Amino acid sequence: MPVVGISITSVKAVRDREISGALKVNNNAEVKGVEERELGALGKGAAIGFEFSSKYSGNGKAEISITGEVYFIGDVPKLLKTWKKEGKLPKDVNVDVINAILRKCLVKAISLSEELQLPPPVPLPLMVPPE
Repeated sequence: MPVVGISITSVKAVRDREISGALKVNNNAEVKGVEERELGALGKGAAIGFEFSSKYSGNGKAEISITGEVYFIGDVPKLLKTWKKEGKLPKDVNVDVINAILRKCLVKAISLSEELQLPPPVPLPLMVPPE
């Protein structure tokens, strides 16, 4: 996989008021920019800026926002060309990048949702008694 790392640069978690009843959660991961970068021993690569959010709505509002960078090696010239021309990543790269963002940020969002006394942003598996 050409994704070699991910770093978080900011985290914001806010719960506006008392929340009760059913809540709807909308998770979103979005690429915000791409730049060529020297990645130490890995050589030239790309830093792909991102924003992740879990927005809660219903009887009350809350939001968890995370920004950072995904580090990519591979066909960086193709990546940069596609980004500059179309404003998006090549499809194969996009899948790897978004999956990396979701893995990293959903784990952090689950922890933050617990601190804010919110339901987790994704359903967690539950054991049910045998019948």
